[in-house]
Amino acid sequence: MIYNFRIFGDPVSQGRPRFFVRKKGGVGCEDPAKSKDWKQNVINQILVSNGRPEKFKFIDGPITLTLNFFMPRPKSLPKKVKHHIKRPDLDNLVKAIKDALSGLLYKDDSQIIELIATKEYCKIRPDGYYEDPPGVSIRLYEVIEDEIQKEE
Repeated sequence: MIYNFRIFGDPVSQGRPRFFVRKKGGVGCEDPAKSKDWKQNVINQILVSNGRPEKFKFIDGPITLTLNFFMPRPKSLPKKVKHHIKRPDLDNLVKAIKDALSGLLYKDDSQIIELIATKEYCKIRPDGYYEDPPGVSIRLYEVIEDEIQKEE
């Protein structure tokens, strides 16, 4: 099973959870609003692009995940700058996507046995518009056990 998605919008990293004391005792934990909104945006765009969740085959086995993040390019940034080496960190961007996909396409992050991730500035056309708008390209597929054994 292979899934390919292109999610549009400025990528947001997974923020630090906020802890609070509940009125009836105990401690609660809450996702920052910005992270929560981005993850919901990812889920909504996946559902809109592929229809109802019943159409998804829930993956139980090992998974390979490839993520390519396209970051907005500031107008003031010189054209010679090629690599996005500013915040947000790549690992935090990946964490937000993994959290959004968990429970929708697979059960748990622990199923991911291979992860490839990149982040780059969006390319700008000569007319000033983005060639690839900000967002993330997601490729997720189930690893078939027979394929692993054949390679060994």
